[in-house]
Amino acid sequence: MNEARLETARLILRPRTIADLDANLAMDLNPAVRRYIYPSPPDPETQRRRLGTQITEGWPARGGLWVVEEKAAPGFLGWCALVPLEKSGFIEIGYRYVPGAWGRGIATEAARRVLDHGFRVLGFDPIVAVANPANAASQNVLGKIGLKRDGTAFHYGQNVAFFRLDAEEFLESLGAA
Repeated sequence: MNEARLETARLILRPRTIADLDANLAMDLNPAVRRYIYPSPPDPETQRRRLGTQITEGWPARGGLWVVEEKAAPGFLGWCALVPLEKSGFIEIGYRYVPGAWGRGIATEAARRVLDHGFRVLGFDPIVAVANPANAASQNVLGKIGLKRDGTAFHYGQNVAFFRLDAEEFLESLGAA
């Protein structure tokens, strides 16, 4: 797992620790948050064990998962990550936030910073993403950070909207190619 601490103008993105377990679990069990992620509510104890194992074993082995907090008001808002996309060979960018963070540009700001780190520091190319086709908000964030819709794919047990961005396109968007 990547242990880098990242920052933006208003956010701190830090590696997840076991101290984040309860906040992460509460977020995952929130019906509004899990609406597009889990077809049925996850079992709380199974989810707690899964999260605890991920944190203590340093998942993901490639990429990273960063807890997102505001500098002005520290506290768990959610996470943004670069993780292997199942058995595809791709690295995907993903994110999950508590409802209080929605609609404030936090997901977009954190994802831009993680995307930059993924391309320029970790050397991933391309970076992809998937989203439930009904999750317009998540797809909107992906568009804002430069990923482009590239059809539909089957991942995580469902047909999902598939997005992709190549490093060259990303760097050109920054004027750094």
